[in-house]
Amino acid sequence: MGALTPVEAENSDGFVATSIDALVNWGRKNSLWPMPLGLSCCGIELMAMLGPKFDLARFGAEAARFSPRQCDLLIVAGTLTWKMATAARLVYDQMPEPKWVIAMGVCSSTGGMYDSYAVVQGVDSILPVDVYVPGCPPRPDAVIDAILKLQKKIEREHPLKRLLAGPGVSDERGSGRQTHQPNHGVARDRFDRHPHDPRARFGDEQG
Repeated sequence: MGALTPVEAENSDGFVATSIDALVNWGRKNSLWPMPLGLSCCGIELMAMLGPKFDLARFGAEAARFSPRQCDLLIVAGTLTWKMATAARLVYDQMPEPKWVIAMGVCSSTGGMYDSYAVVQGVDSILPVDVYVPGCPPRPDAVIDAILKLQKKIEREHPLKRLLAGPGVSDERGSGRQTHQPNHGVARDRFDRHPHDPRARFGDEQG
């Protein structure tokens, strides 16, 4: 365990040399406040991650708040429908800067098995995503690994440069363009057809 009394070198002035970016990033990555957006079964695994068994508090991100104005990490856990997409985007817009997003599970990442007009085929079509977590549903330790990867990403940011040079230097808010509009079918090609369909083996020009 080591000595409990501080060991000081001779003629030590007791200062630490660092950069402002490193100091700000260190504070941000160790004090993430997640906003849990549990939409389906992934929400149960999200609850387990916050519980005592997996203990997300070891990484400084256990302070879950259900008010978007107090959070900086949005965890979209589960199937996002177009009916819920407006509310999910509103929650993201109400979160203060800087903010990050984790797409938890295959449904929130790509739509999963629900290739339907009612399901958003990936939350990155309505808001920017920093880390994707595969699985249906993913285990809590997989989400903890995603948070660790997000902390590594926060370490590489340049908040001072963004503050002095303006938002045009590193604008990560996304374009806002939706690749699939509500109630529109997902674009398909010949590889999406049934294996017994002759058009799956040949192009559309073959029949």
